[in-house]
Amino acid sequence: MKTKLLTIMIVLFISTATGFSFETNQGDVALIQLSGTITPSSSGGLYSTGGITPGQVRDLNDKVEDGDYEAVIYEINSGGGAVVASKEVMRDIDSLDVPKVCRFRDVAASGAYLFSLGCDRIVADSSTLTGSIGVKSSYLEFTEAMDKYGVDYVNISSGKYKELGTPFQNISAQEREILQEKSNKIHEQFLDLVRSERNISESEHIPISTGTVYLGSTAKDIGLVDDLGGREKAIQVAENMTGKQLDVEKVSREASFSFGSLVASLKSSLVPQVSNLPLVASY
Repeated sequence: MKTKLLTIMIVLFISTATGFSFETNQGDVALIQLSGTITPSSSGGLYSTGGITPGQVRDLNDKVEDGDYEAVIYEINSGGGAVVASKEVMRDIDSLDVPKVCRFRDVAASGAYLFSLGCDRIVADSSTLTGSIGVKSSYLEFTEAMDKYGVDYVNISSGKYKELGTPFQNISAQEREILQEKSNKIHEQFLDLVRSERNISESEHIPISTGTVYLGSTAKDIGLVDDLGGREKAIQVAENMTGKQLDVEKVSREASFSFGSLVASLKSSLVPQVSNLPLVASY
């Protein structure tokens, strides 16, 4: 017994003196699932957890930071959404100080592709729909219907272009040019991000600027994704990045209830929502 105790003490002394630790080669990887349209904030009702918002992603990232995770895998299924919200999600993902893998499911296009640029590696299925690196702005025009039913639109505003894009009057050639210019600038910002984060030079003439939706296999060929596969591939990539065997632990954001959310929900269902920004661009 004395000999065994002495051996243990010697081993502990040597490990302390040499800095050696008995650290395990295993760990946990956080799995965060993001699906739906990207919006600035949630508006889906009292208990809604659907859609993707910057606040939602920040809350999930906080859970990752509070936990003892070696890496994080974001599973994405989204066709895009609001421009600024997409950029905010990208920055929130990029700021997380652990290895990050984005795994594309059925669709990860436009704004969803943009925010995946915050990850260190991107994994897609060969049949995933991705890319769609473009910008769209649209609105409905009711002028003919108003003429048919004798409805007049009375405009009282200051500023020549304050009513730009209203559905109640025809758009002029100059107004259309202004809107197209804004769309082009946002598109160029998108392209600059993709080229920078994916190391794609303009001189390579890779066709990423047309808004084309690519299959995952093609996206890999042109450098938009790193690997092809599913969840197991994403885990393998994370293990290669960390040098550890990883167990998957799902991290989710639970719906919460408050009296304020009840009032907001009732208000949104009873009061017509009117915006004087009918032409907000989206990815």
